[in-house]
Amino acid sequence: MSDIPVRDIPSVPADWTPPFTFEERMKYTFVPPRLYMWRLIRKHLRKGEAELKILPDIVPPGRTAIDVGANKGVYSHLLARVAQSVEAFEPNPKIYSVLTRYLPPNVVAHQVALSDRVGTAELIVPMYGGGFSNQTASLNPRKRNAGAGVVKVAQRTLDSYGFNNVGFIKIDVEGFEPAVLEGARETIMRERPVMQIELEEQHTGKTIQECLAQVQAFNMEAFFLRDGSLRPISELDPAANRAALKDRVGYINNFIFKPR
Repeated sequence: MSDIPVRDIPSVPADWTPPFTFEERMKYTFVPPRLYMWRLIRKHLRKGEAELKILPDIVPPGRTAIDVGANKGVYSHLLARVAQSVEAFEPNPKIYSVLTRYLPPNVVAHQVALSDRVGTAELIVPMYGGGFSNQTASLNPRKRNAGAGVVKVAQRTLDSYGFNNVGFIKIDVEGFEPAVLEGARETIMRERPVMQIELEEQHTGKTIQECLAQVQAFNMEAFFLRDGSLRPISELDPAANRAALKDRVGYINNFIFKPR
């Protein structure tokens, strides 16, 4: 490994960066960063992922949390209230610039895509409804659609950072989770963190059983959140969950893993 600290290695310059819309430019110009994040967090706590509300119950205090696919930083901000420190990874240069406008002092941001290898990669930014997505950029080639943009980014393995005292890892990378997990194998086996991972058949092309098995192979027990409480994975009906994707009522795509 290089003697240069990993966090000091610059990201690969991008030939193209997803553009800001006029509305976004106005919002980020006139709304103070701290106020913007406060509003965004409140919005997500009201209407976003239910798992946000149980972070104080599943994140070990006094340890490091890792946010893979940090996006604008909602999870990073809430993790910072519980964990001793947070390492946030967001490779999309546009979204990274939003993420780093305001961060708690115990959060370190990395403009790096985590993967199972070190080098450079193509971050695919899908286009939906005539605009580039702010939510679904990924190294996953399945995300490439008509009009998608591509950004050259630095990629690294989580293991290459050598983080210790890791108590929690959240991974949401639009179907590239298997590669991130392979690049985090040593860290997971050494640190035995609780993990929250988004797993979806539509993104990976694998059955949910296959996706879960990869993580359970780390000697982890799997759970999912229903009606505010964690339920064992044995209570999940994959066929019913697949059918629920149509209207997303009761659909499960986040899974919690705890070391045995």
